[in-house]
Amino acid sequence: MKYQNRLKQILSDGRPYWDRDEVCEAVRQAFRKALQCGTAELGAEVYGWDGHELIVYHRCKSRGCPSCGYRATVQWLRERRAALPDMSYKGITFTMPDLLWPLFRDNPRLAKALSALAATVIQAHVGARYSLRVGVIAILHTFNGQLEFNSHVHTMVTAGGLSVYSETWVSSIHYDRDLLMKYWRKAVINLLRAALRTGLFVQK
Repeated sequence: MKYQNRLKQILSDGRPYWDRDEVCEAVRQAFRKALQCGTAELGAEVYGWDGHELIVYHRCKSRGCPSCGYRATVQWLRERRAALPDMSYKGITFTMPDLLWPLFRDNPRLAKALSALAATVIQAHVGARYSLRVGVIAILHTFNGQLEFNSHVHTMVTAGGLSVYSETWVSSIHYDRDLLMKYWRKAVINLLRAALRTGLFVQK
């Protein structure tokens, strides 16, 4: 059996050494879960559409699992923190009415523009209101936990900003989320209108 995950291969090859009565049961259980994770042994959800089929195998959700466990989460967080400037951040999520989701599902090129659009909305708002520049990381999410298409953008923005005049750092900014959401939804509608005018919009 071949595994994409090297640890799974090691656990499989070394099973005669750890899956024995003298080994702590908690350790054996953690190793078994790691081997079963993402395989048919834990069951799966099957989705079908237009002659296509997608099988999504269940995860073990074990803390000791290298795929979905606690250690992997901690390692990912450490790597992200090391890559980011040492400062405070705030999270802002941009959503839209569910009536618009199918439009972005059927127009992937427009969906890809949403991350940049969210960042532009934040920069424009902060620039006009405070004359500051801020750092923004915007990530498009297109599905929810139920695998339903749900286009929205998660952003992480610096809690402070750089003055465009004095180039000094202002440590704290108040982000008016209601106002940002108002500008965001207006920008989304303008994006759809522009795509319709230029013939880039596909309606199904």
